Order: sequence, then C-alpha cells, then structure tokens
Amino acid sequence: MVSVMRDYRHGQHPQRPSATLKAQPKRKAAAPPKVRQPIPWRLYGRVLVGGVGLSALAWGGWLGWNWVREPQLMPISTLTTTGTSARIPLPMVNAALKPYVAQGFLWVNPKQVRHTLDTLPWVADAEVRRVWPDRLQIDIKPEVPVARWLGGAGQMVNAQGQVFSVPPSQVPGNLANLEGPADSGARLIAQMAKFNQILTPLDVKVLDLQEDQRGGWRCILSNKVRLLLGSENILPALTRWVAIVSQVKEYLVPGATMDLRYTNGFAVAMPTAATVSSQ
Repeated sequence: MVSVMRDYRHGQHPQRPSATLKAQPKRKAAAPPKVRQPIPWRLYGRVLVGGVGLSALAWGGWLGWNWVREPQLMPISTLTTTGTSARIPLPMVNAALKPYVAQGFLWVNPKQVRHTLDTLPWVADAEVRRVWPDRLQIDIKPEVPVARWLGGAGQMVNAQGQVFSVPPSQVPGNLANLEGPADSGARLIAQMAKFNQILTPLDVKVLDLQEDQRGGWRCILSNKVRLLLGSENILPALTRWVAIVSQVKEYLVPGATMDLRYTNGFAVAMPTAATVSSQ
C-alpha cells in the first residue's frame, strides 16, 4: 500500500502486480480449399469398351461351342461291328449304340459305349474306336461258357472262372454245374478238369461238382453216380477208386453213392430200388 501511495505522489501510476498469463490454445490451421478432380471419362470409356468386348467374346464363344457340339457338324456315317452272332444279334447291338451315334463323331465317348455293350448278354468285352473322320469301329468278344454256376437260372462261368448272366432260355443244356463259395469259380473249373482227366478210363465225366464252406468236395458223374471226396487227399483217393471200381461195375448204377474218404477203400450206398447182379 505504501508503494502505491508513493507512486501516486510522484504522479506515477501504480504498478500492478504481474499476473500469471495462461497459454492461449493454438488455432488449427485452416484446411486448404478442396480442388475438384476432373472425371476420368477416358478411363471409364476404356473400361466400358473392354467390358462390352469381353461380353461379346464370351457370347461368341458360347455360340461357337454350341455350333461345334451339333452332331450334324461331323455325324457318324459308318458303323462297323464285328463279333455278332445268334447270341449277340446285330439289331440288339445297334439298338444299344443308337443314342451314342446320335451324339456325332466329335462327342461320342468310346468308354461309355464300351460300358453299355459290356452289359449285353453274352458280351465278354468290347473294343470301341473312332476312325477319322466319320466311322465308329466296334469289336465284340463273346462269352464262352464252361459250366453253369450254382444251378441258378441264367448264371454261368467262363474259362477264367468269371460269372456272367444270360436269359435262362439261352443256357446250353449240356453244361456241367458248379457250386462253391463266392469267387471260387476258377478253382472249381481247374478241379473239374483234373477230375475229368482221372476219370478218362471209365469214359465218364463230372456232371456236377460242389465245394462246401469247409472245403469238402463231392461230385455227380455223367452216369449219375455220386462221389464223396472229403477235403484232403482228393486226387489220390479218386485215382485209387478209378483203379479198382472196374472190378465192381455192378455198383455203378444211377443214384449210387460212393464214399471215397477212406484210406484203404470206399463205402457204397445203393439206391433203395436198385438190384445188383452179385446179390
């Protein structure tokens, strides 16, 4: 207070105490004015022209693809087929091939044609080839039956033991019958061939051959005699029987059953209505 009064006496304004100054906040710099970019009409035009060009190209490709797929472009004019027979008649083969021939030369699938032909009765295999420019070559390999299978209607086995089916009315009547586990056709055919070779001196053949699930064998001969062979030493037992059965031919009558499962002979069961001269 004293200093203030002194200042007034001397004609001076009193000095105010210094005050603390607050820092003023910085103002944000003003954003520069936006500059409007020109519309890239040239780029848009290029994109538009390119899109239209690609669409036209795709459309043209689709039209070209459909044109190429037309059977009339390259039709199949010649169909050559070999291997047909009375069991595989040509009309049946042509009926199976008709849908594929209509597809034209370029688009017919030989694998599909072969698969269809393999499903026909009596067809073991088929080879299908396209011969430029308009011919389809078909070579058919027919099935050759060796025996009937499981006594079933229409089932037979070929020389390789493969089972195939035909209409029951087309099964030959002079075939032997084989019965056994699944996939045993080849083994039964081989065994039947061995049996027939051993039976040659008796002038008979195997008419029916069976193998059960335990490996036991039995057969019926063409003279209607039944043989029980068991599962062990089958061929030696049959060989011994052939060597001595000629001495008892009176027992070789239809319906007789001979058990060869003995090491030193065989047992005979005669049919009830049979009479033997030695009796």
